[in-house]
Amino acid sequence: MAALSPSERRLMKELMSLMKEPPPGVTVDGDQASQNLTLWTVHMEGVPGTLYEGEKFVLQFKFTNKYPFDSPEVSILS
Repeated sequence: MAALSPSERRLMKELMSLMKEPPPGVTVDGDQASQNLTLWTVHMEGVPGTLYEGEKFVLQFKFTNKYPFDSPEVSILS
């Protein structure tokens, strides 16, 4: 297996941190992200006490090889 690029090492570190200690209401599809480190699917629940309480959102993050110096493209899937 080829060595990870600096961008991939950073993404791996952030993915592991997010999976180990996720913010409340946030989960990452770790299986998908481990197959393609530059494509994450993130599930978010609306924060209690806000207009979004009870809502569920699915976001897709696409990272480039310039990450973290280039922002990811984020799409709302549902």
